[in-house]
Amino acid sequence: MTVISPLTNSPDVSPVRSLNARTIEQRYRAQFGMDVSRYFAGLDEVMIYECNRSKLRFYYPFSLAGDAAFYADLGQHYKGYYSPWKWEHELVFQRIKSGDRVLEIGSGNGYFLKRLPEKEAVGLGLELNDDAIAYGKKIGVNIINEDLKIHAEQHAGQYDVVCAFQVFEHVNNVGEFFRQAAQCVKPGGLLAIGVPNNASYYFREDPYHTLNLPPHHTLLWDPTSLRYAGELMGLKVVETRNEPATVTHRSLGYRLWLEKNLGRNLLTTLVYKSTRFVAKRLPIMSDGATVVAIYRK
Repeated sequence: MTVISPLTNSPDVSPVRSLNARTIEQRYRAQFGMDVSRYFAGLDEVMIYECNRSKLRFYYPFSLAGDAAFYADLGQHYKGYYSPWKWEHELVFQRIKSGDRVLEIGSGNGYFLKRLPEKEAVGLGLELNDDAIAYGKKIGVNIINEDLKIHAEQHAGQYDVVCAFQVFEHVNNVGEFFRQAAQCVKPGGLLAIGVPNNASYYFREDPYHTLNLPPHHTLLWDPTSLRYAGELMGLKVVETRNEPATVTHRSLGYRLWLEKNLGRNLLTTLVYKSTRFVAKRLPIMSDGATVVAIYRK
């Protein structure tokens, strides 16, 4: 079977590596108490391919993507899944002007939209998780359960700012999804996308980072692939910005560095616990977990 890039729809892709399906299942059980084995039935390994044109990496087969039941389960086991305010929220928030109409794709509980009145802006969220929609309505945020394709057809060119935080790494047919998001933007308006930064040490050195694996994530973005995607859609790339590494990122990076050199064992754990105070001073990581791309239409 020919493997097709989910961004360019081209067969110009190359295999990068394989991951053990049982190890992925074990990671979800150990960290979240979740059974994800149904997604890997009949599979011994999961492949990672790279689109040679865009450098976007993706998991294969595409059937690994999580469904509504997976996210309902994750929400029960991971109470911090929807963070009230993130680095990427603030970065995009500072670009919003008074009177702007804002669309957030995959708005979750609506924390970003809740603050838009501070900018005298009007926001709408698209979300498929009914529990998140219900919570958003409780805090006075306008969120609807509507597919982006339908919304783009009915509201083309109507928004000054369209944004999505930690969404585009979940979408298999991301080329079409990208076009639909751009379709909603007014000429001269902004499209802002925040995704995990897979060029960072944080993810690069940990291919089995649980929430960067299927069924949660299906795509592995980095600044290069984000810039290519914008140009492919006919958008001007205003900037791509990497999140600075926090103390937490540096500490986890230090743990990964120790495991790379000493292995995953008791000795590594003991060394880490006794020396992790130095992590914030080490130049192991300069970038955090997220990269944001901002485009102008």
